[in-house]
Amino acid sequence: MLPLLPALLAALSAVWCGTFSGGAGWAGGAAAVALPLVLLVVAGSGSGDGGDPLRLGRAGRLLPAALWIAVAASAWASPVPRAGRFAVVLLPAYLALPGAVARCWPTETARRIGLWALSGVVGGVALLSLAGIVLRHTGRASLPLGHHNLLAAWLVILGPIALLPARETGGGRGLGWGSGALGAAAVLASRSFLGIAGLAIEGIVLILWIGNKRGRWAGIGLLVVVLLLGGIVAGRRAGQILAGADPSAQTRAVYYRGGGEGFQARPLLGWGPGSTPWTVSRFLRPRPGVNPASEVVGELHSLPIALGYELGITGFLLAGSLAALFVLRRGAERRAAADSALLRAGLLGLLGAGWVSLGSAALAVTALPVAAALAAGAALAGAPDSQNPGRRSRLPAATYAAAALLLLLSPLRASYHYGLATTAQDSSSDRAGDHLARAVALDPAFPLYRARLGWWEAGRPGGRQEGADQALRAAAVAPGVASLWLAAGILGLGAERPWAGRALEQACALDPLAPFAPYFLAVAAPAAPQAPFQAAHALLAEPRLLAATFWDGHAALRADALRAVGATEGIDPGWREALLAAAGRLPREADDRGARAWLALEIDATPSLALSLHAFRRPPWPLEWPLVEVRPAALAGLTLPSAAALPTRTSGSAGSAEAFHCRP
Repeated sequence: MLPLLPALLAALSAVWCGTFSGGAGWAGGAAAVALPLVLLVVAGSGSGDGGDPLRLGRAGRLLPAALWIAVAASAWASPVPRAGRFAVVLLPAYLALPGAVARCWPTETARRIGLWALSGVVGGVALLSLAGIVLRHTGRASLPLGHHNLLAAWLVILGPIALLPARETGGGRGLGWGSGALGAAAVLASRSFLGIAGLAIEGIVLILWIGNKRGRWAGIGLLVVVLLLGGIVAGRRAGQILAGADPSAQTRAVYYRGGGEGFQARPLLGWGPGSTPWTVSRFLRPRPGVNPASEVVGELHSLPIALGYELGITGFLLAGSLAALFVLRRGAERRAAADSALLRAGLLGLLGAGWVSLGSAALAVTALPVAAALAAGAALAGAPDSQNPGRRSRLPAATYAAAALLLLLSPLRASYHYGLATTAQDSSSDRAGDHLARAVALDPAFPLYRARLGWWEAGRPGGRQEGADQALRAAAVAPGVASLWLAAGILGLGAERPWAGRALEQACALDPLAPFAPYFLAVAAPAAPQAPFQAAHALLAEPRLLAATFWDGHAALRADALRAVGATEGIDPGWREALLAAAGRLPREADDRGARAWLALEIDATPSLALSLHAFRRPPWPLEWPLVEVRPAALAGLTLPSAAALPTRTSGSAGSAEAFHCRP
């Protein structure tokens, strides 16, 4: 049973608890915590010297402890310490996991059984992703991890290890080649540029490692086929990236600049582990026509940049040094290895992990760090026999596992109650409110629970003021999440709280391409000097706001706002003229015959913008909040898109960005 545990961990992570959506549920989240701990306890405390589980040698044996201290210090100094609680508690588990994997494969027979199982898992996941294209019409391979880049990264990391049974005779050869072929096909079908390039890089290194000419020429032939297919699948996008015309690359450039600015603001210890989705918006400068309004940035799409942002230069250097020294130590052991092919396959997997990490920092999707730990464990398992002593006492691992579960029990229970609230038959019922209150009591520093409780309270009779105050407290705990500030500001206006305007200003600054914050700022103080510019900002972001009934009593403000729109630089002139013309054709109030409609704020309604999933790693809980009363007859004539979404020649210019500048 022990040799099968790494494959079982890989399978459960890839199809359930480590996926993008599966890990967000309370059951998947609890399993993602428990499964690595179970493997540590069953396999023992680690490989090699108990004080050097990664076998980094005398010069590096203290690096894991130093990295943990740096992560803990960063979390302690963070403005959002709750974001890093799981990272601080579980980092020792992931650092010890490679040694546990090596202990599962101490003999040739154990390695053979474990590799067969892991190869079957990789082939099965690849086959499932290809079936998803046909059966679920996903368009590109993405299942079961939930995103094409995540799937490609997982396959690139574990693909070299899955190939190893091909060196055997009989059924092992077919399993290895079959899993390898399915994995490569799934990476190509994902159309992930990063994944396809990673596959090619691994192929080049593998060819250089092949000793005999026949095998080398066969490897070159396979590599040429992969490159040709990759060129067909991703060649056009590669050209767009080189030309600077790829939308994804343009979006990533915004993230990278924001991460760099955040690093400069706190260079020593960073903003804290896990802090990116809760803080980074204050450093992002979204580009109209490139970034969508109300975009939730869950990660910076580059692990080196994310490490610098979250852990500062201290954590970045320690993490990089640990990874580099591990690879160097394993490379030095190749000649004396008990299983040199396994050691090299593990190193190839780590090379793939390093490559894909340049374009992804999705550590919260635990299937990826688990895959990297398995690759490192394979490299340790293939090391010289003298470096793989027998199983040690389980007491240290059991003690750590018990302490980790005890420290995380309260937030895990809170996640359970939040999950029950989301599945309540009526999300506005007392049952949902009771579960939300319990979640807040168990995990008071988690912003989403308190925000949802505040929104629920505000909808109850006499609960408007309490709900607004709860919403403000939630926003203050996650200072970079615009939606929480917007909700707090709107509820604050309804409850006549003095801080409502400041909350709306914060929401506008964090999400300048969205319409509601500047609109309600103008509504809150229509006679203020900045009100026309705030109203113009809102109309640029959402032309349908011209149909709002608010203008019926504020015709002068509407006229001033339209003049401000006409004078705005950096916006397509044709779009401006179309908006002004549409404003002149709007029907009179009497033409509506008393009919009314609403423009609503939607939260978690669009998967790519789901606040709960991307910012807080919790299941989406769709909410539609009617905010602005509009006249239906006027609304029917307003079909212009948002200027913030319009791809114009000046979409990245200073003028275009200035058009969406928030005026306090």
